[in-house]
Amino acid sequence: MISKILDYIVLIFIVGLMMLVSSCTEDPISDIPDNYTMELDGRLDTTIDGLYKLKINSTQNSIQTIHRITGKLLNHGEEPLYPQLVNWESSHQWYIERDTAYSYIRRVINFSGQWVNVDTIYVTGFAGTIVPTINGFSYSGTDGEINTVIAPIDEMVGDTLIVKATFQDLEETIRIILE
Repeated sequence: MISKILDYIVLIFIVGLMMLVSSCTEDPISDIPDNYTMELDGRLDTTIDGLYKLKINSTQNSIQTIHRITGKLLNHGEEPLYPQLVNWESSHQWYIERDTAYSYIRRVINFSGQWVNVDTIYVTGFAGTIVPTINGFSYSGTDGEINTVIAPIDEMVGDTLIVKATFQDLEETIRIILE
């Protein structure tokens, strides 16, 4: 019985000693200071001044033009070890004027195999709501790729939209002429 107790005490001592020794070793990765770089790509044609140009798609189906902006967030020229949060902002926003933000129609297929509208639901209560023209956050992904989506509206034609990405103390901006 006493022999088993001594065996447990020795085992606990050895485990404790191993934990102490392993906690004293340094992690070589944590000794290297971060060196992040960030660049943005508007994925559009540019002017001779380096401004991007986005053709606004004016249709009856949507007042917004959806476009993806990409970039790279690298640490020492490589993909960060963990996904990193990037904040995005744009110079423009808009607001919903009418109370009905949208409506949708529920449909079913009747006995003849035809689509039939069953009911329409109106989603209301959004008058005065401010709508950003950009998704505010994203995470870096494979190869350090970063992405966001902008959605300017028809009334912004002729304006220059400024997009800003921020990560820690890095800040990059691009300008997009809305045509």
